[in-house]
Amino acid sequence: MNVQNNYIQLLLLASLFLVAPYLCAQEDTDSILRAADKLTYENPDKAIEIATVLYENPATSDKYKINALMTISNAYSSKRDYEKSLEYVFKIRSYLPKIKDKKQQINILNKVGSQYNDLKIYDKSIDYLDEAFALLEAYPQKDSTLQLLGYNYILRGFVYREQMGCDVALKYFDKAIETYNKTLHNPIMNANVSICYYNKGNCLFTLDRVEEAEQSFQKSIVHAEQINAQSLIAFAQKGLAEVKSRRGNYREAIDVLNSAITNSEKVGDLVLNRGLYEGLSNNHLALNDWENYTLYREKFLKLQNETRISERKSINQSLLNITIASASEIERSHALFKPLQIGLIILIVWFLFLLIRLVLTSEKKLNRLKKELKE
Repeated sequence: MNVQNNYIQLLLLASLFLVAPYLCAQEDTDSILRAADKLTYENPDKAIEIATVLYENPATSDKYKINALMTISNAYSSKRDYEKSLEYVFKIRSYLPKIKDKKQQINILNKVGSQYNDLKIYDKSIDYLDEAFALLEAYPQKDSTLQLLGYNYILRGFVYREQMGCDVALKYFDKAIETYNKTLHNPIMNANVSICYYNKGNCLFTLDRVEEAEQSFQKSIVHAEQINAQSLIAFAQKGLAEVKSRRGNYREAIDVLNSAITNSEKVGDLVLNRGLYEGLSNNHLALNDWENYTLYREKFLKLQNETRISERKSINQSLLNITIASASEIERSHALFKPLQIGLIILIVWFLFLLIRLVLTSEKKLNRLKKELKE
């Protein structure tokens, strides 16, 4: 199966170069983007490679350049390379003034909100999600925006989990699942449903609703398997392993975690692998297996350090971009208000001139009256 997939991917990549002059055709471009999107979780590097060729082709329209950038950004997010993902989000944002398509505007606003959530800048994330939701509410064809609405809901679940806790987040994960279930005629949507169930399972586990959490993790695996999304299967397996550990079934948990590592090894997700190694170290410790505990603990600490470095670089870059944007906004405000200030000063001077003239005129009239009265 892997050989066949690799063969198909190579053919697809080769076809990009062979049909480059014709990439402007909507049908070809749509099919290429769909193929790249399907690889976002299973093989993000290949997704980036395909979408980059499409983006750099001069014949590609702005609409499809944006979609290609979105795919690249999503793939980097899948790899937890937030610095690169954010870089492509800002490229996408530069296209916003050119966009007439409201659905594409909503998609971009959702994506920027997602990036700020990844960077733990939650207020900024909600600002973009609210802006996207307002456009969703105003959009006439509701059925055509279900994917975008589901994405908005699950992102709110992520943010509210951090801000208000799992009780609030669960409501939004359920809304996202309900919405995405209406879109499963498109198989790729199974990835989003899987993500919803995985995060719902985590919240249920946090609330000590262990049996419900286990069911949610199982549903996450079922949907991930529909599209062979190895990283999503591994995430759900990590959740299942935590359930088994909570019940004291440490060897079963280790077996599940080893299977998850096999599923995740091609993806290169630092956060996922870090969690798997942490789980393995903790379960081996519970069994007093010090050799394996030390082995996996060292792997966990190494990945934890790499993840922190990656996140720190991304946050620094984000703060720099926000600072630059704020400085530009202040400069524009000064440029806008400077003519108003000059006009106001002129108006005040003119008013003072009239006031002084009125006082002087009144003074002259008063003196003249006094003189007439003396005569």
